[in-house]
Amino acid sequence: MELSIRTRSNVNINAVYAMRRSGSTLQQIADKTGRSKERIRQILISNYGTTGHKLMSTEQLRKLFGFSRHHILDLYNNGVITPAKEWKANNGQYLLWSTTAISQINSYHNATKVCKQCGAVIPPNRRIYCSTRCYTESHKYKNMSNDGKKRHLNSIRRYREKQKLALTEDLPLRA
Repeated sequence: MELSIRTRSNVNINAVYAMRRSGSTLQQIADKTGRSKERIRQILISNYGTTGHKLMSTEQLRKLFGFSRHHILDLYNNGVITPAKEWKANNGQYLLWSTTAISQINSYHNATKVCKQCGAVIPPNRRIYCSTRCYTESHKYKNMSNDGKKRHLNSIRRYREKQKLALTEDLPLRA
């Protein structure tokens, strides 16, 4: 039996709530029911106390895990996580995530938690590197002394000068 969203004088409140929980916007619900967006908001607040749904935006998911937006989208593009709802608008693609995305991310990262520097298993109290030694090794320039940074920059300058000289010697002379 199909739920009727709209009867003659009233809106099926359970159908409205079900649509909202599935990620529909207030405007989408309003369009289907023939009511205004504001009326749908009022109906949801008076019956359920909130207009919210159980889905998270990409930004909320990003903040929950402390990842960049690009990392979340990479997980999506690689098939690690699947959105509960997605749609395209005139200025981009929008994704809403259910709580299953959280468990998918957790299981993926628990299974693939290795050090970026040496490939060893990362202990629970660390996120990217297994030890301070690996962190400093991967951030050599950042942790260099000022003299070390000067030597490094001088070697880069000398290398670039050699490359310029080699290029000018190989090019034919123009008249």
